[in-house]
Amino acid sequence: MTGVTGLHHVTCIAGDAQDNVDFYSGVLGMRLVKKSVNQDSPGTYHLFYADGEDRLLGGTIGGPPPCGG
Repeated sequence: MTGVTGLHHVTCIAGDAQDNVDFYSGVLGMRLVKKSVNQDSPGTYHLFYADGEDRLLGGTIGGPPPCGG
């Protein structure tokens, strides 16, 4: 068996959707590229951000959907 050679994406669990958008877009300057409902838990959302080089960061959050994106 070989070791891990790469990473597809990182998922972070956060609380409030709008706080998540405000931080990643407003503070870190990342672009919200996709917002989708978690099929396993419809009250939870997946938010995907990209940096200036289109590297993705995904996050899973609860609560109402954010207004951005």
